[in-house]
Amino acid sequence: MEQVKNYILTCDTLALLPYFNKYGECWTIVIEKYEKYLVKERPKDLLAESCSYYGVSLKGIIDAAKKILPHQRMLPVCIPVLDLCFFPTKSMEHLDCQWIAHSAIRHVVSKGKHSTIVLINHEKVVVEKHMSIIYNKMKSASHINDTYKRRINEGKEYHSFILYEKPSCYDCKRKS
Repeated sequence: MEQVKNYILTCDTLALLPYFNKYGECWTIVIEKYEKYLVKERPKDLLAESCSYYGVSLKGIIDAAKKILPHQRMLPVCIPVLDLCFFPTKSMEHLDCQWIAHSAIRHVVSKGKHSTIVLINHEKVVVEKHMSIIYNKMKSASHINDTYKRRINEGKEYHSFILYEKPSCYDCKRKS
C-alpha cells in the first residue's frame, strides 16, 4: 500500500478507514476503486480538508444534513460536486470511525452484531454494526444525496428558463 502525505477525495474514493500505527497515531487507509493509500491524517481531518478543497466546510455540510434529516445523529457527509455521500459507522468524534461511500457498496453480509460491507471493487470492510443499521445509514445517505441532486437540477432548470426566455421587446409591434 502506497503511503502519501496528502490526499483529497475524488469520485474514485470508496472508504476511509482508521489505521493505528505502532505509536498509536491514527492515520487513514483510503480505499479507491483501483488503489489503496495510507495517509498520515485522521479520517475526519482528511474529510474536512477535502470538503475545504471543494469549497465547503465539514460543519456546513453537517448543518445542511441536519435540515434534511432533522432528528438523526451521525449524519452522512455529502460532497455534491463529486456526487459522493459518506456515512460514518459511529460518531465522527471517535478515532475508529469508518467512512463508507454509500454508492460504493455492492452488498452487506450479516455476521451477528457485525457486518461485512463488500465494496464495488470487492474489498471487504468489517463494521461493528448490525446489517439493518448499515442499511438505514445507506438509506439516509441516499436520501441526502438525492435531495442535493434534485435541488441542483431544479436550480439548473430555473436558470435555463431565465436564460432562454424570449425578450419582451420582440413582442412589441412596430409603429408605422
